[in-house]
Amino acid sequence: MMLLNMDMQIPDTFYIFISKYNPSTAHLLKTNRQFSSASISNCALDKGFLDKYINGTINYIPFEPRQSELGIVSPYGLRAISDYAVEYDAEYYRLKYFSLYPSRLSAIYAFGNYESCQLVNQKYPNNWDLNTVKKFKLENTLPSLTRVVKLNMEIVSLARLAYTIFSLNEEIRESIWKSYWSGSGNIALELPGANFERTVYNSGEIYEYLIEGIVKLDDQENGDAVPGC
Repeated sequence: MMLLNMDMQIPDTFYIFISKYNPSTAHLLKTNRQFSSASISNCALDKGFLDKYINGTINYIPFEPRQSELGIVSPYGLRAISDYAVEYDAEYYRLKYFSLYPSRLSAIYAFGNYESCQLVNQKYPNNWDLNTVKKFKLENTLPSLTRVVKLNMEIVSLARLAYTIFSLNEEIRESIWKSYWSGSGNIALELPGANFERTVYNSGEIYEYLIEGIVKLDDQENGDAVPGC
């Protein structure tokens, strides 16, 4: 099978960080040894949803942004608002230009090699614990519904920074998310830095995969939950 956004084969093996604190994760690993993306699960339950999934018309956005009445926003409020704005825009431009691609609000997140997991752990040690990584294989039971894209997760990291410190116009936001969904590498943004001087920030590159489909625990992996699950 091929990636949707690149002329490349889908990897044979995926590496996934397993949540430490989700009881359903432990249950699924022990009983079924597999995970299904949210959309694939819904397709099995709802024919109407299945039709929309095939056509790329599902609206995954839970609620629309509205203008806050606050003139001055607290640091926490700004972070909360900007984090949702990032995911809203990512989904908005996915639906607008790449409607058949997996949604960030539904897909399974994975890496194509262990080296990428190590790189993520080195850069974000508090959020990505290498001890929780397990190997999975992509199930081919639903080839017509399975969708996989390879994306630079660091574009999202840069967007999160940019949305917090600067009000981006529509042209810049669209450029960011077109680059992201196209699988682009490094992008650069000029933003206010220290003392409000303009500074160029580079995203860098760490590639991850978004999977709409089913992944099964590799035969060599045990189904025991990681500590804390």
